[in-house]
Amino acid sequence: MPRSSGTLSQSQSSVAKVPRSGRAGPSQSQSQTQARPSGSQQVAAGPSQQENGSDDADLDQMVINMVKTILNLSANKHLIKKPDLVKNALAGNSRLFPKIIDQVTNELAEVYGYKLIETDRNKSYILVSTVTCGSVLDMNEDYRQKYTLLYLILGYIFMKNGDIPEESLWDFLAKLNITDDEEHSFFGDVRKLVQETFVKQAYLVRTKQVVEGMNDDRYFYGWGVRAEHELSKCDILESICKLMGKPSICYITQHTKAYGLNDDPDDSMDNTQG
Repeated sequence: MPRSSGTLSQSQSSVAKVPRSGRAGPSQSQSQTQARPSGSQQVAAGPSQQENGSDDADLDQMVINMVKTILNLSANKHLIKKPDLVKNALAGNSRLFPKIIDQVTNELAEVYGYKLIETDRNKSYILVSTVTCGSVLDMNEDYRQKYTLLYLILGYIFMKNGDIPEESLWDFLAKLNITDDEEHSFFGDVRKLVQETFVKQAYLVRTKQVVEGMNDDRYFYGWGVRAEHELSKCDILESICKLMGKPSICYITQHTKAYGLNDDPDDSMDNTQG
């Protein structure tokens, strides 16, 4: 199941407590043997040192601003766009972004338990919790409703070996008495969840394909980048096979995608058919 979204309102002060690596000063022996600088040199060194300290403090504040902005923008699990980060956290100064993004990524991981992932889409990120949710029952009611439906959809797509036509998805859901033309008693507005919410959250990818000779465009659904990082294909495969009363190795293609090539499907199949 998807990992828990975690608590986004942790104390901001914890970010400030993570120190930047300081610069080592000269040793005591070095300072004793070096000639004492002239008065003019002493005056010139003061502003330079103050400027360096000010620059470090400014970067520290930018890191804090960036972390806070990422946490706020990820509250609804939508893609986090780089231009929004630059605008809201860096006052529009895009040159600062590469200077602090590594430290921002580290602090999100070490302080908050999140992994910042750059997506294939240009200039966007997702925030994924590194804490695995033990069970769907651990989620609140709203999450449980949404992600039970999501789990069904992703499982169907996975068992179909990839992208599926939209009409095939609706046919599958209709067999479970889940339709797109009326409010569902448990899931709510299913059409909106499938076509908008799960797509914006990067759990699903919805692509349009123009079919020659047809007036209407066809849409296809596949796993989104968040699903790839938050859900386990092994868990999905085993859950589906448990419901069907079959060993997972019966589905060789899916088994290979989930577990890799470490297991020999032929040997496993022989063991299950004895």
